[in-house]
Formats: sequence, C-alpha cells, structure tokens
Amino acid sequence: MSLDKVNTRIILKQGKIWLNKKDEYPIKLSVTFKGKRKQYTIKGESCISSEEFELIMNPNSKGERKKKRKKYTEIQDRADLIIENLPEFTFEAFEREFIGTKERQATLQEYFNNKVVELTAHDKPTTAETYTRTLKSLSKFDKGLSFEKVTDPKYLKKYENWFVNGDNDQNKKGSKKPGSYTTLGIYMRNLRHILNLALEDKTIKSYPFGSSKNKYQIPVSNNTKKALSISEIEKLVTYQPTAPEEIKAQKYWLFSYLCNGMNMADIANLKYKNIQNNSLKFIRQKTRDTSKVKTEIDVYLTPEAKEIINSLGNTDKQPESYIFPILRSGLTVKQIADTVKQHIKITNKYMKRIADTVGIDKTVTTYGARHSYATVLKRSGVSTEFIREALGHQTGQTTQNYLDSFEEEHKEKTAANLLNFKK
Repeated sequence: MSLDKVNTRIILKQGKIWLNKKDEYPIKLSVTFKGKRKQYTIKGESCISSEEFELIMNPNSKGERKKKRKKYTEIQDRADLIIENLPEFTFEAFEREFIGTKERQATLQEYFNNKVVELTAHDKPTTAETYTRTLKSLSKFDKGLSFEKVTDPKYLKKYENWFVNGDNDQNKKGSKKPGSYTTLGIYMRNLRHILNLALEDKTIKSYPFGSSKNKYQIPVSNNTKKALSISEIEKLVTYQPTAPEEIKAQKYWLFSYLCNGMNMADIANLKYKNIQNNSLKFIRQKTRDTSKVKTEIDVYLTPEAKEIINSLGNTDKQPESYIFPILRSGLTVKQIADTVKQHIKITNKYMKRIADTVGIDKTVTTYGARHSYATVLKRSGVSTEFIREALGHQTGQTTQNYLDSFEEEHKEKTAANLLNFKK
C-alpha cells in the first residue's frame, strides 16, 4: 500500500485535559486517513512543553533527547511499515498489527471533554457549554459515571426521573431542584451524540437509544405553551410603551414575529447586504456550519418591519454594516455569543413587564415570537410545509414541535358542533 494515502507523525497532545500526574503532556502517534484522524499513546512517554518537544525532535538533538527522538522515530517507522504491508488500510486492521492488544479505551468523560475542545476550536462556545453542563449533570447524578452504565436504557430512565423530579429534601445542601423536560432533551441528545461517536470508534457495543419499548426514548416536552394567540399578540403590539427599554423590547419582539420568527442571533447578525428589494435573505446562524445544504431564508419585509429597521437600525447603511446596533465589528465569537445572550435577557425582561401590564398570563419571550409566528400561520390554514420552509427547518417533525395547540375558545366552538343537531 502506498504511504501517500496515510499520514503518520509523532505529536505532543496538549490541552489541560491531557495533563498527567507529572503535569506533562502525552506523546502520541497520529495517523490520518481520508480526513479521519486517530491518535495512539506511546506508553510512558510525555513532555512538559511544546518547546521541549521541538528540542527532542530536532535532528541535532543530543543525549537523552536524542535517545527519545530515536525511540519515537522507530515507532513511526514501524507504523509506516505496517501500513505499507496492509492490502487495504483500515484503522482496525492497523491497530491489530500495531497495538497487538486492545488499546485502553477512552472514558465517557474524555469523550465529552474532547467534544468540548472540538466545539470551542470551531467557534461554538454556546454548544460547547451545553456539553459541559450535560457531563456535570450526569456526574452529579452518579460520580461513578461510565460507558457501561449509560448504555443501559434502565439507567437512563433512572437519570431522567432524578432530573425532572429533583431531590425530596430541597433544604439539603447540594440538593437538586426539578429540571425541565426541555433541558433534559438537550442533555440526552448530547449524550446520544457522544455514544454515536463511541459506537463508531467501537468503544461501545450496545446502544441504549431507540423507538422499541426496551430502548430509551428521549422525551419531548409538550407542556410548555410558548405560542401566543392572535388576540394576545394584538395586546402586545397595540400597547403604547413609554420607557425607552420597553420600546426597544417591543420592536425587537415584533420584528422577530413579522420576519418568519427569526431568532435574536440571526437578527443580531443581519447586515444591510441582506436586504434585497422588499426581502431579507439570510442563512440561519444555527445551521450555517452544521448543515451540508445551506438553505437561504427569504423574508418578505412588511411595512411594519421596515419601520422597525428605520427606527432602530444603524445609520451607516454600508453593505457590511450591521442593521441593528446589537453587535459591532471586531468582536470575538465568544463576545458575540455573550452579547446576544445579554440582548435576549434584556428583551425578555421588558417583554415580561409589558405582558404583565396588558394582562397576558403567559411567559412572553423572544423564543415565543418564533413559536407564535408558526402557530398563527397554522391556525390561519397555512400548510406545514410552507411554515417549515419559512422557519428554515430541515424536517417537518421539527416544525410540528413548534406548532402549538389551538386557543381554548376555538376548542369550545368546535366541541359545541358535536351536539349541534339540525332541527
């Protein structure tokens, strides 16, 4: 087999999570094939810094450093020879020859930590934080967390019950308050992704998730009604705020509602180049780097939406200028995420104040504007497929989860027809 198809090299695996008891980083053999990389620890070998590692690998190294470099070179040469003699390269075939016995499998915690490092490196700090919280929650439930345990559907059900019910003694130090099914769903989807990675690596053999009764099914939250009725939306829109903060919150919420339920991250990232005639055209931030197909969403700008742009928008209307004064150029990815998060927090704060004032007994949030957009269209007879396209969802099931139940008065009128006999 030709070596140009497989790349091998000796590396220093840096990062806080890799530090050993001597506060040194492990030396590994890295093997890359068709975009996939696997790393194999060289037992007993570690290094204190990248500078020291470079000195060891320098062809002119002396003494102990020279001995180490010779050892690492021999290991890499052996790996190259094994690869050369394989009829067809696969990592499994390589490992059988190179390792001889099965390498120590990475732990569940290491898989989570690697995922956090990967997401952070790809400028996904918010998603990385959800994986950190997932591991923290699972570890709080069971300090002896392991792959063996989480691949048991019954174990996951016990975790679910613990998560949503909390502890009986809320006064006990370190007790857990009941959690929501929405948060549980996020955590379990994160765990499912980790187990899919482990399954691909053959770290695990059994898989707990599935639709059959002996498998664990991730619960879908349906007890939180986020969508507002059209009469409630009318109260929010016709309310005349006096405080500047309320004015901004009301307009940002309305803009989201009018523009296909656009979330605040997308609103914050809009630039004037996204305005084309009477439309806003953009790709969702959420799917920009995760979906193979980049679906452009086309939003018709109503006169009300245009008025909000005119009243709240930046005066600098160059194509690369942000439409709204939420973000500014030069921010890091983390700073952008933190700024959007704070903007949502402030908007929700003043929307709650408005809702209380007009007598809406529901939690009114920016996220609810998206649900309300979808639900009002559905109640108006618009097809689910149109709504799916407008929201930018990949599947119809995701859209269905957005669609709220009909208003109580609508149910009452419908039920009255059941005994409305013609005389």
